[in-house]
Amino acid sequence: MSGFFVADNKIPLKESYVAIPSQNGLSYNAQKLIEFYIPPNIDAFKPKNSYLQFDVELSQDESAGLSTRLQLDELIGGQILIDTIRIHSGDKTELLEEIRHYPVHVATKYAYHSNPSLKNLRAINEGAGIYIPDTRGTEGTTKSNLANHKFSPYYKSVNASTAAAFTNESAYGRAKLKLPLHTGLFQNDRVVPVGLMNGLFVTILTSENKRVFRQLDTVSLNRRLPLNPFFHSVDNNTGVPGAWPVASSASTNKFYISAGENNQFEVANFPFVVGETFKMAKYTDSTDNVFTPVAKIASLAEVGAGVNKRIEVTLTASCNPATEILSTGGYVMYSTTVSSNATYAPSYEISNAELILNKIDMGAQARAEAQKDMREGKMMVYDFLTTQVYNYSQLKGDRVANIGIPANHQRAKSIVCIPTDAGVRSVSDSITCTGTYEIHGAPDTKLLSSQSGIAGISDELTEYFFFYDGRNQPSLNVNTTKVSSKTSIDAIHLLELDKALAQADMPALQMSRFNENFCIGRALSLNNGVYDMRGKDCRLNVLYQNSAASGAPGFDKLWCNFVYHIRRINIRADSIQVEV
Repeated sequence: MSGFFVADNKIPLKESYVAIPSQNGLSYNAQKLIEFYIPPNIDAFKPKNSYLQFDVELSQDESAGLSTRLQLDELIGGQILIDTIRIHSGDKTELLEEIRHYPVHVATKYAYHSNPSLKNLRAINEGAGIYIPDTRGTEGTTKSNLANHKFSPYYKSVNASTAAAFTNESAYGRAKLKLPLHTGLFQNDRVVPVGLMNGLFVTILTSENKRVFRQLDTVSLNRRLPLNPFFHSVDNNTGVPGAWPVASSASTNKFYISAGENNQFEVANFPFVVGETFKMAKYTDSTDNVFTPVAKIASLAEVGAGVNKRIEVTLTASCNPATEILSTGGYVMYSTTVSSNATYAPSYEISNAELILNKIDMGAQARAEAQKDMREGKMMVYDFLTTQVYNYSQLKGDRVANIGIPANHQRAKSIVCIPTDAGVRSVSDSITCTGTYEIHGAPDTKLLSSQSGIAGISDELTEYFFFYDGRNQPSLNVNTTKVSSKTSIDAIHLLELDKALAQADMPALQMSRFNENFCIGRALSLNNGVYDMRGKDCRLNVLYQNSAASGAPGFDKLWCNFVYHIRRINIRADSIQVEV
């Protein structure tokens, strides 16, 4: 038996990049299969230098004649478009690796294994969001990576033109994304010997529409409301800001945005678009305000100069609010384009899909020696760290859960458990974050999760422990009360998670998103060690109690329990076998 050389071993090899096109179509939308065949003549490739490349174009639902800006997930970008990845041997007889709930896996990695450099790289290559000073808030709100409409790859450049509405044809463009694939094979340090494996099949199942789209934080009622445009007046009084009276006699089709808040000096900085419907609310308490008739933007313009320069919003019809809007009351705009349409149905299209491989030419001599070994009955092994997910459904009324993890891996490294929100929501509710998990309140009015279904929620979890080897692990229950109440941190909980992430080869570079994506972790080994789970009873026990801060759990949950383990491919001349 022999192993394969590490990618940086000093062997004179020729390297090049080769594009493998998808073989089953030219374009793909939601819930479609994208298939790639990597032929044996590739010889070998460096997986960490290889990536998936494609164009994606978003389409808003224009059936109601409405407009808004849509993006992909701010944290994982184009990775959200992948639901499941499967990798088979070239003859499809052996499943080498399968990553289900792929966005949950990637969202966990990107939440913790992240730093400013990685965020910037993911924004450039993967279509993730990034904070820019042009959209910074001035009212004490937290920073947003989902407010960059000026330099988004998903639509054309923003300018001051007011002539055309924000439509699919005029505004959305094709974004070219380059995605590293977060599978064991494609994140391994060792080259993949495709030539000895009769090739590889890579199959990608695309995600449902309702899981992928995000609205700008700066137009949302349920996200960072103080970031939204502030009302100034209906008469553009350059002295004291004015009011928008209730009386129908005061009905108007124009109003002005305060330039002093949130950098609203020019149309290019303005997050709303022509064709968008909206309401206004107090940013301090989200109090709603209804317009009669519905307020819809007809045009935008810059008026005034210097400190008196403001954005003029012209409506399709004159209207008046249900209650008086006062500039001194802190009223902000929020979009109703999506929320007003219960059957809202945006879509996306993927095209020009290719696997870009960092090909290694082993050379005639090395190739001949490897083939000779195979003919002589020798076996070569290929080890890689991967993960397998085990699901468990929990109702919100279940205060105690004994979650079985029926893993049978002989070289396990760690377990990372993510309790995701299992609520069934419409596309409209998912995009507007209506009814999703509240991450925290102040300094935002009420920050609800934009990653419902892919990020973990603590939801009043009090404590937990794992059970294996006939005893509780760790010996004392791990408390999570402070994290659940959103008031502080539980140090032991984060320490346990840190060790588990390190053993899963995604070491935590930061812990600031522990509320946005709540995870439970347990390292099954340390350093280079492994743990044999075969025949073992492994369980996660969780306890939920009423919290003094917010009460009982409020969400049904789908637990995604990822077991990270070393998998082995045994390669012979006439067969490939996988050991899990």
